[in-house]
Amino acid sequence: MDFRKFVRLLDSGSISEILLTDHVKLRLKQRNVDPKLVEELLLKRQKALRGVEHQGGNRFKSTYVHPESRGMDLVIVVEARERKSKMRLTVITAFPQPASRRIRVSEDGEKC
Repeated sequence: MDFRKFVRLLDSGSISEILLTDHVKLRLKQRNVDPKLVEELLLKRQKALRGVEHQGGNRFKSTYVHPESRGMDLVIVVEARERKSKMRLTVITAFPQPASRRIRVSEDGEKC
């Protein structure tokens, strides 16, 4: 999936399914991140979205303002698959990160 299509589908809320594997759920628990927060950010919190980076293939790294920790972001890496103009996301990982570490990227998903 290309970068622009991913961002367009993310902005439109065209997400049909979000899959969190048992491994991802375990890592989220270890990092004190609520799996429901990850799903909520991906589905409903476009105002909290601060950036998207294309990591190659169908993998994308999205950075959101962390709604529960001041001065922190929540980074969510997903693999996206398109199905009938909807998007299925598999969460690869998610982790909190200081907001000061945000990376600036251009509109085509490349680092500046």
